[in-house]
Amino acid sequence: MVDSHNHFCIYCGAKLVENQHFCMQCGKKVYNDVPVYGPSKYQDDINKIEEKYFYKQSKAKELLDKLFDPSHMSYQKFELAIEKSNDLFDNQLSVARKMMELDDGTNPVIERELKNKLVTLNSFIDKMEDLINELVIQISSNKYDDEDINGLFKEMDDLIDSVKDY
Repeated sequence: MVDSHNHFCIYCGAKLVENQHFCMQCGKKVYNDVPVYGPSKYQDDINKIEEKYFYKQSKAKELLDKLFDPSHMSYQKFELAIEKSNDLFDNQLSVARKMMELDDGTNPVIERELKNKLVTLNSFIDKMEDLINELVIQISSNKYDDEDINGLFKEMDDLIDSVKDY
């Protein structure tokens, strides 16, 4: 597959704009045809993270459906948190896959950024696990501790905001 435009400089990782011929960051020539390399060494890691995240997300949704009536305000808050997390996770996953297309195993910038994406994607799994644990606690105790729930929502919002800022 050949993309008609690089989105990031393959030398320094700077963001490029369409029809740019030289990188504004490092000055190297920008090639409009992106060579296709073999599978990235991160391919399996990314696939496993994706599978694990969507498994956790489905479990969180299943618990949410068991715990709250859809008309309950907490149900709506949890559902919105899951949807926001899914949207941002999908976005970060897409960026990681684009970066893997450029990964020939020799560029340290791409290597570093792919490792950062793995950390970011794994943090979504951790927060989804926290959400599952909170829902399990809610089911087992049959209580509605707004402080715990609100703390979890704040942590998820902080994660989402930090990824957006990144």
